[in-house]
Amino acid sequence: MTTRIGDLGHGNLLTGYLQRTQARVRDAQLDIASGVRAQRWEEIADRAALLVASREQRQLTDRFAAETEKVQGRLWATDAALAGIGELAERFRTLLVARLGEPGPSTIPLDAEVEQMADELAGLLNRRLDGRYLFAGSRTEAAPVELPDPLPTTVDPTLYYRGDALVPTVRAEPGVEIAYATTAAAEPFAQLFAALGLAREAHLADDRAGLEQALGLATRALEGVAEERSRLGVAGARLESILDGHRGALLYLDEMIGSIADTDLAEAAARLARDQATLEASYLVVARLAQASLADYLR
Repeated sequence: MTTRIGDLGHGNLLTGYLQRTQARVRDAQLDIASGVRAQRWEEIADRAALLVASREQRQLTDRFAAETEKVQGRLWATDAALAGIGELAERFRTLLVARLGEPGPSTIPLDAEVEQMADELAGLLNRRLDGRYLFAGSRTEAAPVELPDPLPTTVDPTLYYRGDALVPTVRAEPGVEIAYATTAAAEPFAQLFAALGLAREAHLADDRAGLEQALGLATRALEGVAEERSRLGVAGARLESILDGHRGALLYLDEMIGSIADTDLAEAAARLARDQATLEASYLVVARLAQASLADYLR
């Protein structure tokens, strides 16, 4: 049987057309199933560079946001511990005022109360979050406070502090680094430990001047703790503002990436229906050609 050159060429053209249409149908089905059309870069060649840059920026922004959120958790835990220390200092001051107001022999077991408060203060300063000590500087694996016996009576953090002087910071965004913690060696805590130690000694010796000195130290410690909370509150507010910016940027970048890479379902469905109709019509033509008789060729 001899095949005419015209028929062969027509068949090759038809086969190629069918293959291209089948490929478009598969691509449309994949677009609809995956929701993404950017696997074919030639379709977004004019926006491919913008898509790559947007994805890289989103990854960077997401890392900054995740780290900032983690630091926020540490700040909240630190503030809760500072609030507890402030309450302890206030209770201690009230106890000292009551002790100084007694006209005769003391009925207040101040020495026992002081020992309990010192343990409580050490516990607050040894607080951990996710396995990290909050008040130890960069030595987050070691408890920062180890109480000596007897308690210190001078404002000297080296008598109890086991951390270092490096205050943790966070890079919240490019070029912005924020300190978000304090250490147990900060002056208000050293003052409070010294006030506790002085109060115990003065109580046992019935030393009024020593009790008044302890009260003065406790008052300054309470003021200092309030200042520490205020300072960290400013850092927390700044981090919150930066985090809001990161969240807004992530929403914008998601929209940008989606507008380039995501499937337009309505358009993809219309394209799929059109190509499927074309494919069915082409199959019908091929079937009719296959059934053509010799007489049809000779016409």
